[in-house]
Amino acid sequence: MPRSLLILVLTGLVWGADYQAPAGERPAAPRPGAVSILPGGRQLDPHGRQYATGAGPLGVAVSPKGRRIVTADSGTDGFSLTVLERGGHGRFRVRHVRPPAPGSKEAKNNDWLTVHRGVVFADDHNVFVGEGNSGRVRRIDITKKRGAGAKVYVLNHGDFRDSFTSALAYDRARRLLYVLDEANFRVVVIDGKNGRELASVEAGRLPFAMALSPDGRRLYVTNVGMFRYKQIPGTQPEQALETGIRFPAFGFPSPAARDGARRATGVELLEVPGLGTPGNERANSLCVIDVEDARRPKVLRFIRTGKPIGPESHGGSSPAGVLATSDRVYVSNAHNDSVSVIDARSLKVVSEIPIRIPGLAGLRGILPSGLALHEATGWLLVAEAGINAVGVIDTKTDRVIGHIPAVWYPTSLVVYRDDVFVAGALGHGTGPNANRMIANRSRANRTGRGAITVFPIPAARDLKQLTRRALETNGFVPRKRARPANYPPEVKYVVLIVKESRTFDEIFGDILKTRGGDVNGAPMLARFGTTGSAGDAGGGFQRRFSLRAVNVTPNHHAMAGRWSISDNFYSDAVTSVEAHHWLAGVPPNPWTISSVLAAYGGNMDFRLPTSAPGRLLFAGSAGSVHPEEIPERGTLWDHLVRNGISFRNFGEGFELAGVRQDEGYEPTGARFLTNVAMPETLYRNTSRNYPGYNTNIPDQYRVDRFIEEVHETYRRPGKDLPRFLFIQLPNDDMALARPANGYPFTASYVADNDYALGRLVEYLSNSPWWKNMVVFVTEDEGQGGVDHVDTHRVPLIAIGPNIRRHYVSHRNVSFPGLFKTIFGILGIEPLNLFDAAATDLRDLFTTKPDFTPYGVLAPNKELFVPANAKPAQPTG
Repeated sequence: MPRSLLILVLTGLVWGADYQAPAGERPAAPRPGAVSILPGGRQLDPHGRQYATGAGPLGVAVSPKGRRIVTADSGTDGFSLTVLERGGHGRFRVRHVRPPAPGSKEAKNNDWLTVHRGVVFADDHNVFVGEGNSGRVRRIDITKKRGAGAKVYVLNHGDFRDSFTSALAYDRARRLLYVLDEANFRVVVIDGKNGRELASVEAGRLPFAMALSPDGRRLYVTNVGMFRYKQIPGTQPEQALETGIRFPAFGFPSPAARDGARRATGVELLEVPGLGTPGNERANSLCVIDVEDARRPKVLRFIRTGKPIGPESHGGSSPAGVLATSDRVYVSNAHNDSVSVIDARSLKVVSEIPIRIPGLAGLRGILPSGLALHEATGWLLVAEAGINAVGVIDTKTDRVIGHIPAVWYPTSLVVYRDDVFVAGALGHGTGPNANRMIANRSRANRTGRGAITVFPIPAARDLKQLTRRALETNGFVPRKRARPANYPPEVKYVVLIVKESRTFDEIFGDILKTRGGDVNGAPMLARFGTTGSAGDAGGGFQRRFSLRAVNVTPNHHAMAGRWSISDNFYSDAVTSVEAHHWLAGVPPNPWTISSVLAAYGGNMDFRLPTSAPGRLLFAGSAGSVHPEEIPERGTLWDHLVRNGISFRNFGEGFELAGVRQDEGYEPTGARFLTNVAMPETLYRNTSRNYPGYNTNIPDQYRVDRFIEEVHETYRRPGKDLPRFLFIQLPNDDMALARPANGYPFTASYVADNDYALGRLVEYLSNSPWWKNMVVFVTEDEGQGGVDHVDTHRVPLIAIGPNIRRHYVSHRNVSFPGLFKTIFGILGIEPLNLFDAAATDLRDLFTTKPDFTPYGVLAPNKELFVPANAKPAQPTG
């Protein structure tokens, strides 16, 4: 059997079917109460009623009598509890309980600042809430304003520091509160009557979800972690430049990652500890704890769930949810799209329930998370974060019998009698943060509100129609037979250039029409357009002058005018962390999303030195993929390697937890103090002389290093260029003005970025590979700016001899559609459900090539002089 046909058989992909996102050319638009359109063209048509919550509701709880439902909202624009109270006619009244504003009079007597995922009812009026970073749990009367008079339970004492309070469970009969401490890999038992800590027991690696058995005798804890990371002996946080290593110590999996390695700093060789094997029983497991004697809890067993790392899986199972009945324990495996069924007596896995999409059975991306049981029907309900639905499993047969549409990224759900409550972390989407004339500064960086979906358990006869709706809104229903591939066969090389944090309107809002058609722009928002501005002279200068009507991005606009752009292209992310996961072919799993929301809200930080091992995996805004986040089919890099596609990476993938990115950190822009690992396929194919994200380093430096490496490694010796190049070009993210280093304005960074892009395209267009090349240019996300269509909308430029001239694409496409296009060019199958069902960008191509090279355009000299651009150097 030919290899390509074998791949299709193994993935279960129906190659003859045409899967596309349903939105077509309609732009992203949140429409609560109707059908919302998501960035990338998927839709939301949720079942039941929806109620708005605060941003990022990751935990949900129902009161003992079912009168109140509470979500813990841990989004980036503030923390809150959303309370739903039953009203008449099956509706709910909604109110929000928020911490007092920092510095306010209320805050003097109420030091409540944050919430995380953990929320559970003590009684009908009081909830326990895990605060996250503070290492505390708070008991709040939700009938009182701002949770006044709360009781606080502190985990940071004795031998433990840097605690992080996450999931909670409560034994109401014995008044015992169980608290997950993600940072210290443990469960803490608290006496709910007097607040005393009774016991602490280690639960595994990076504990995430927790469930109590119906009789209260056992506690079940899932572990999404894989390794116990360590500080590299000899490194010193206060002297990271001198004592840190310049690149991650090793790739995973590899012998060096397992056993350790010797790596050089600027002054000496260090022995980097190995991580051991991913097969450790505490990794990707369910920890079973006997809590019959709450003062002396003991671990009975660690049970590995899902697929182990090996021939069938590149990553761990990431068990994200757990539910316990009297005879069964159910664990959802986010990376495997499966639910493990464990016998509560023998503590053995008795079955694995796969959750699959017909026709796409070999692909993953459903991301099952929270679990709940409807006892009357025996249905196990699964929050399917990846496909915006609730899966229905018949526990009598252990088979999936349907899917119920929900809101964006549901991670948790509860059932009370026949009512189902589903918390969706991303709600209906964000929408715009500007109109065509002016930015809405109050929403400039917001992630949007979450939502909770409420519906009665549907009748079995209705599941077929609900399932059809869930599949259609995700693009999982094939529309027609696929047309013959129309990518020009001569296109062999693909270059992807990723920039940082700018929206479409900021760069291209001043383009309203091309020779190819109308463009959905907003000229008043184009602060970095051809008549842009720079008004913040810095570096100790007063604001004495500004630049008006200055062309900030001449090369972007020249390329847009010559080749193709899209005015309906989106990042799938609001933050850089999510974005760089999507760009690595890794849809963020529930643990990643919970960490991102907490970190960007200032509620989850990396710490060193620390005695809390989990803190060394708290990545903050560092966006690269860690071993714990690698999905079953691996990353983009694994996908390329297994399909025989050569690639080279410049700057992506080593922005890992704890990375230091300060002045004087050339050539990589980074220093590492821990034994954190990057994916092995990426480790082997990444430049050691090209900086990652570090705005202290000019993009001109990056282009110099790129041209030097490509010339010396490929062009001069006459070697073939790798078929895929990934280039990070991040300085348009901007930083403080540094006149002494060539950046008199913050906008100077954008000009630096523009000129660097022009130089890259000029070099590539004069190379021997140009006639067979396509270059895609985009941003990782748009959180740094505003857009009148949607905060996710970012520029996309397509460049190359076989790209249509003067063309604008209106297809609603995001990163999965871009990768579907790239995979189509390279002739390889989809990586996951997202790119398999996305709309591609084949409309950008022409069969009439134009080989004319590009000539770089110089920047405005008042804004940026390339010869003056210098890396920032350490001071003091």
